[in-house]
Amino acid sequence: MKVVYIPSKDELVLEIYPKKGRPNKKLNHFKLWWDDGNICAIVITSFMEEWEEFKKNLNTIQLGGIWKGVRITKEDIKETRRILLKELEEKW
Repeated sequence: MKVVYIPSKDELVLEIYPKKGRPNKKLNHFKLWWDDGNICAIVITSFMEEWEEFKKNLNTIQLGGIWKGVRITKEDIKETRRILLKELEEKW
């Protein structure tokens, strides 16, 4: 297994087993190779862009279904907890 960053291509390569041929799946900046149910390799193109996006959204939870596109941050959770605690205190 090896992990390599190629600055000239801005790619991060995780190779668990030798990859053969073209990727089995391409999704945005990700390429995946697999064989007999095992992941052989993962390549992240435009790695620095993906890394910055990851760091920017580190404290953000992304939801799916009807909530897709809605973002709930830690600050949103703290504010909602504060409001709920205040309402509970008023009832008691």
